[in-house]
Amino acid sequence: MFSFNLPCGDFQTLTTLTKSTITFEPPVYEQRYCAAIQILEDSRWSAQIKKVVEFGCAEMRFFQLLRRIETIENITMVDIDEEILMKNVTCINPLVADYIRHRLGPLHVEILKGSVADASEQLLNTDAVIALELIEHVYDDVLNQIPSNIFGLMQPKVAVFSTPNADFNVIFKPFNTLLPNGFRHDDHKFEWTREQFKSWCLGVVEEYPNYMFSIIGVGKPPKGFSDVGHVSQIAIFVRKDFLDMELVEPLNSSPTFESKEPYKLLYSVDYPFSVDTRTVKEKIWSEVEFEINRFKRAQDISENDTEYDQVSGYKIPIADLLTRIQHEDASKDVLMELFQEKSLEVNDDCVIIPESDEESNDSDPGDLCDHLSQEARFSDQESEEECWDAKEDS
Repeated sequence: MFSFNLPCGDFQTLTTLTKSTITFEPPVYEQRYCAAIQILEDSRWSAQIKKVVEFGCAEMRFFQLLRRIETIENITMVDIDEEILMKNVTCINPLVADYIRHRLGPLHVEILKGSVADASEQLLNTDAVIALELIEHVYDDVLNQIPSNIFGLMQPKVAVFSTPNADFNVIFKPFNTLLPNGFRHDDHKFEWTREQFKSWCLGVVEEYPNYMFSIIGVGKPPKGFSDVGHVSQIAIFVRKDFLDMELVEPLNSSPTFESKEPYKLLYSVDYPFSVDTRTVKEKIWSEVEFEINRFKRAQDISENDTEYDQVSGYKIPIADLLTRIQHEDASKDVLMELFQEKSLEVNDDCVIIPESDEESNDSDPGDLCDHLSQEARFSDQESEEECWDAKEDS
């Protein structure tokens, strides 16, 4: 096992127990979804997660969060129930907002009918597997095949499983929320205690030693019941090479398939995305222009003229520009090259921005950058002035 903490910390959730009911705020399913997203966004492997397969996707609620991770390029939704899938196929379509604000990279989404126990070439090259509240719905024959399909064939970098914690059921019993089968859902074939779930995870990593696992939970117990654990337990399996450990066995680069029948493709869609063809210097100069305009507007509405030279124009410290565009990995040498190309004067480690004719005529000083949107032009001027002048108050 290894220790895992959610990148954003534990959820600030509230579990309330009364004489007649128990409530979770936010709902437990939302907590599961958010935990799975945080697991995928862990900095140790997030950049390498390009293809994600969700087994047991059903109504595809989790997809609405998953699709927002910009680095993911392929999402495959899999479920055995074709009727449910066909009722919800349109849930994966891009929204109007996706055509207004394009993704920064491609995203291809597929809906497949198939079983988590069946091997298929469509599952190859999967980086992450998500199976939330799935394993308790399958019979033993399917459950026994899941590890070989996921950890033997697919060999993802990360796999996330969640399942109900049977230890928590003692809290549900007084409210008669458990069904005649003794479980929380009439389709559950079992519900594991924390020890049973851990035992299953240990069996997986014993058979597939390239993986380690960690167990966390969501849905905190109410006050006074901490010994029962969380209402839902989550196992995170991570391939050892993403934990800075050596693989015990070489990865299977040529898997074989007992069944040649592929999953049934029901629907697919590609999301619109933008391709930035600018050079690195062009991107940097675009950011510099934006910061120059923001600086000028802040100074023009300020009563403090200390940064304006009536003869030379606006003097902007190069160090300040570098701080503001550090996300572009710009260097002082690159900025000096750009200033020379744009015929801008540099003096005392400041770039001199001459006053434009429009500004001399009291026109809008924000016309230096034609690429600025109206939103950027008419942003909160007081905030901009505060931002640029903060150093003068220190």
